[in-house]
Amino acid sequence: MRLQRINKLLLFILVSLLGVLILSPGAFSGDSPEELYRGGYLQIKQADKSFYEKDYEEALAKYESAEIALGGIKTEYPEWSPELIEVRLNKCRERLDETRNLISENKSWEHPLKIHFIDVGQGDSTLIQTPDGTTILIDGGKIWCYTFLGDYLRRAGVEKIDYLMVSHPHGDHYGGLIKILKSFKVDTILVSGQKDTTDHYQRYMETVKSLKEVKYKMARAGDKYSFGDVELLIMHPSSKLPDSINDCSIIAKLTYGDESFLFTGDAEEDAELEAIGRGYNMKSTVLKVAHHGSRTSTDQYFLSRVSPEEAVIFVGANNAYGHPTPQVLRRLKRGGIKTYRTDLDGTILYISNGKEHRVELPGKAVYPEYDISPENQGKAIANRETLIYYKPREELARRVPPDDRIYFETGAAAEIAGYRRFWY
Repeated sequence: MRLQRINKLLLFILVSLLGVLILSPGAFSGDSPEELYRGGYLQIKQADKSFYEKDYEEALAKYESAEIALGGIKTEYPEWSPELIEVRLNKCRERLDETRNLISENKSWEHPLKIHFIDVGQGDSTLIQTPDGTTILIDGGKIWCYTFLGDYLRRAGVEKIDYLMVSHPHGDHYGGLIKILKSFKVDTILVSGQKDTTDHYQRYMETVKSLKEVKYKMARAGDKYSFGDVELLIMHPSSKLPDSINDCSIIAKLTYGDESFLFTGDAEEDAELEAIGRGYNMKSTVLKVAHHGSRTSTDQYFLSRVSPEEAVIFVGANNAYGHPTPQVLRRLKRGGIKTYRTDLDGTILYISNGKEHRVELPGKAVYPEYDISPENQGKAIANRETLIYYKPREELARRVPPDDRIYFETGAAAEIAGYRRFWY
């Protein structure tokens, strides 16, 4: 039995050696330069066909075979049509370089950087998924956004949030995070360090403190975080926080190869100028416009330093603040900056390979509605997560998930139990 295995091994070695001889240019006296040239030429033609059919791996293999065959002629038969061989070889090598570049580019799209500007109405929420698998969530919209936001994160394949950045403590940025913190494992929370005085903020902080394993860090100008080939640089604030909550917003630049994205929270003019004054390179491919396009942000000087190709504005349809303001829209238009808006475009998804990007528009936010059982018809519906109650016929009452509902005979009874009509 052992002898039989040895014989098989010897046979395999002999066949392998024979194969090498057959594939070697000039291995047999019958391989004339004409025949080798014809074989190389046919390989190039077959490679061209595969190339135009975008089967780049197949084309690469055939161009490489052609290069070996033609190179063999050049080595073994240097006097045989050297000019013709050189022309064919150069053309073959050009195609090889082009094919390798295309294969490399296609592979760069296999694990791209994804940045989701999520439609949460008049609020901010950005999901970043880096090529190395790191997940970063910047802000979480208003308090009632948690149903759509949680569903969106799950559909995007999020199981864990590595970094949760809360740009500043205003309810339209951290409001939806209470439920998110309960629903997803979070590793690190980055904050500006400024505080709010509202009851809702206290509930949010109680939730944060209850998560013993979560790391809680102050984001400070100069801090850098690396996620494979992606780098996040904090540009603002410094350890000395401004009195204005908006001006405490974290300003951060995410860079991947030749592409960069600047996130600004609700930073206003003073914060923008402070960040510039620290000497950072503000130039970015895409700008997340600060404060929903408020006239107090996106100063012309700041915009000229960032000089973005494109901009994204988080804004709710028909909002009471007049966002985005005509002044900011004019500045963007004068700069030739292509602008996307969540009120018009819904969620805006950037996909980048570090050299270029494409934009997809998954659509507007959809909030599911749930039936109200006959025995609860006519009752006030309160949401345990938001501590808001709704009158029976209000449209928002049906959006409260059944698991989060509690019913009261009257609105007054809901208020006695600690629920309120509005979140602020």
